[in-house]
Amino acid sequence: MLKSTIFKAIVAVAIIGGGLLVIYQDQPAPPTGDINRIEPVPKQDSP
Repeated sequence: MLKSTIFKAIVAVAIIGGGLLVIYQDQPAPPTGDINRIEPVPKQDSP
């Protein structure tokens, strides 16, 4: 049972560490185009 507990602890640390790494390295993409211009949604064909 001790090996199972150690294994669970290692897996938990790996998952939490991986999540923190992803959050830390997340860099949002810069906006493309003119963000001050509002364009209407294109009209859809009738079904």
